[in-house]
Amino acid sequence: MHLFSCYVDVERFLGEPVKELVHFLICLRRKERFPVITHIARFFQYVDHVNQFHRFKKEKKEEFLGALPISVAEKRILWNLIENFFLKHAENSSGRPIPQDDVVSLRKGRLFEELVFHLGPVEKGRVELLSMHCQPMVNRERLRIFCGKRELSGKNVDVAFWGKHYVEAYECKGNVEFFMRLAFHGGEKARKVREKILYLNQLAYQLRRYFETKIYLASFAPNIDLDWCRKTALEWVRECGAPKLDFEIITVNEFLKEITA
Repeated sequence: MHLFSCYVDVERFLGEPVKELVHFLICLRRKERFPVITHIARFFQYVDHVNQFHRFKKEKKEEFLGALPISVAEKRILWNLIENFFLKHAENSSGRPIPQDDVVSLRKGRLFEELVFHLGPVEKGRVELLSMHCQPMVNRERLRIFCGKRELSGKNVDVAFWGKHYVEAYECKGNVEFFMRLAFHGGEKARKVREKILYLNQLAYQLRRYFETKIYLASFAPNIDLDWCRKTALEWVRECGAPKLDFEIITVNEFLKEITA
């Protein structure tokens, strides 16, 4: 029997605005939790920049809050948490302020990671352990992932769940379509985007040699062109000789449907 585990090199700091918003959402009553998360996901998809947030606050705040199935007091708390999420400053490890629009983008991805970690997995009855920021290991050795003869090193997945014969892993992005379109801009970031797609596919292929495996690239933004994302990812993975996608691309909506099914 083979053993799956995770190597976690560095835990990434989330920051209080992310943790506080996550804790509020996961502590809502079950019938309210998923509609509120879905509503926030739609809002967050179209408000990326601080100036957009100020405009939204002025023009659409009351409409947004009015559509939420929670009490007036809870709406007041939630809005304060959202304001902190967009407006509270952050610094890098050197103590230098990070541009606020970059902070917002970073927080969106981290928020979704935490929600998946707390609300997942899809196959709850088959999972015994879980980890964030996981470099997959099989039989206590880090799994080496290759595209042809080229090793795709230094990669991980944001969230992993596993049991005796089962692995379920997630790479979480604020907006998967936006993430993938960065690959057409050239430069180092474009290379890293393509390599992440190749890594996820080759990882799924390798893990299926040992376990029943589900790998997801998940988007917190719900309204994306999934067909384009899947078609483009398939074109890229053929570089490694893969005839099909061995991982799934989903949105927060599909994720929430799966875990409530």
